[in-house]
Amino acid sequence: MTLPRPVRLFEALCGLTLAAMLAGCGGNNAGGAASPSTASAGSAATPASGAGAGSQPASATPADWEKLVAAAKAEGTVAVLTPPGDELRQFFDAFQKKYGITVKLNVGNGQGDLLPKIQTERRAGIYSWDVMVHSPSLGFNGLKPEQALEPLRPAIVLPEVMDDSKWVKGFDAGWADSEKSLVYAFTAEIDWTAYVNRNIAPESQLNKLDQLWEPQWKGKVAWQDPRVPGKGSGRAADIMEQKGEDKLRALLQDQQPVLTSDRRQLAEWVVRGQYPVAITLDWNILGLFNTQGIDFKHVKPLADDDPAAAGISSSSGGVALLNGAPHPNAAKVLINWVLSQEGQALYAQLTGHNSRRLDVAAVNSVIALDPKKNYVAKASNEVDYSKTLKALALAKEFLK
Repeated sequence: MTLPRPVRLFEALCGLTLAAMLAGCGGNNAGGAASPSTASAGSAATPASGAGAGSQPASATPADWEKLVAAAKAEGTVAVLTPPGDELRQFFDAFQKKYGITVKLNVGNGQGDLLPKIQTERRAGIYSWDVMVHSPSLGFNGLKPEQALEPLRPAIVLPEVMDDSKWVKGFDAGWADSEKSLVYAFTAEIDWTAYVNRNIAPESQLNKLDQLWEPQWKGKVAWQDPRVPGKGSGRAADIMEQKGEDKLRALLQDQQPVLTSDRRQLAEWVVRGQYPVAITLDWNILGLFNTQGIDFKHVKPLADDDPAAAGISSSSGGVALLNGAPHPNAAKVLINWVLSQEGQALYAQLTGHNSRRLDVAAVNSVIALDPKKNYVAKASNEVDYSKTLKALALAKEFLK
């Protein structure tokens, strides 16, 4: 098992040259044509059309890329919406060091924190932000309804980024919005519904997801609060979709799960045995315990063949381009770097999240996808998000 860890290759990756980044460009690609030129900064924002840019491959030459980088450096800044975390600050610091472009961050927890700020600014005619590197749901369920997004395909100019051979199930499998043009998910990993403290609940007592409905587990299941948008409500949606509303209602009402909105607290509860089962545990949070010398080898996913036991999640690994971007060239350079092999390798090493790129090694084997296997979709795409909203409403009804 490979665990999230501090990045030892940080300086080396930061020091890679532009030529090294372009070395992998080429191959058979899919997606929209792009040009190194963009609309001038400060142009009026227009609602995203949702239309893709056709099927022509990205085809920027090294000279095109150098012109784009020069224009981006002239703008001097790129402004990014992103989640909290020192590891993400380090990620953007690497981009800043490589290209000499200052990265301005607006840090927040998605629809609860960032979306209200964007709404307030845009109602006042203020367009301050260029790129979202955050959960896909902030894009398709927050910024898209706000008509704040620009089609992403035309911004992708490096051929390596749209090379189908570089991505799990091809490049287009990463689109998170229904139009497949606005929000791209670049991480993908198994999202186990439940984790179990095997010191307290051995496999002889609990080895199937269906057993969580048995009386002996009443009051012994902790859950990231499913009454608010997030992983908790996403898992509720999976259970509802696979097992029906009655089963979800019974789990919420009869089993009396203990709720928390604190991901670290949820992890501590199951690691220390306060509750033997945790629903929606973020495996990457356990990496923090590893750095503190706290043993958590006894915490295992409830690995069951039940379709509701595991699915695929993109966590906070999504990227989108805001319309009216004040730094359009710098935004393009950042987007291409984020989706490049170099950017994805650094992102994975720093955050502990597995990239969808096949040329980036999985950093966490416990949640690594089998590229040949099909998984149940979680709440990381727009088509399935309506199920999450329905499950969230049920959770509010039955959990007081």
